[in-house]
Amino acid sequence: MKKELKPRKEDWFFLYVLPAFFIGLAGYSLFMLEFDPIALIMAVPFTLMALGFHFKQKENLKVIALNFPGTSANYMICLEEIIKHDWEVLESKENSEIIAETKRTWRSWGELITIKFEKDNIYINSHPSPYKQSSVATWGKNKININIIRSALGRSLQGNYV
Repeated sequence: MKKELKPRKEDWFFLYVLPAFFIGLAGYSLFMLEFDPIALIMAVPFTLMALGFHFKQKENLKVIALNFPGTSANYMICLEEIIKHDWEVLESKENSEIIAETKRTWRSWGELITIKFEKDNIYINSHPSPYKQSSVATWGKNKININIIRSALGRSLQGNYV
């Protein structure tokens, strides 16, 4: 499996649109100020912001292997955990994929969680939801969401899942 999710149309804002805007600002400042030292001082931060937004969004789309088999029992455990935490299931393909969205908290506007089930492994991604208010960072919520699913699968492996 690929190491990252395919960007959705909604992910393009931070991946392409905002970086293009800042590159445009850098080019505009260079052109309008006729490439003098002030123009370079203005263009460098715009270019760094463009690169920062693009690569942060690329990082947000990477998947993590949970090292659990993609069985139907594990599919049900993930689905039960999503329901238990009151996340909204946006899409569910039996024993193949679950796409869920968390609610807004003080840390973030909400995250989009994608869980893909393959025969030998389960892959998960949590990133700021492109369907809610735009954000780049979630202040640790992505890691928390992944750990919730990981610990539920771990409890089932030990036979302590309730």
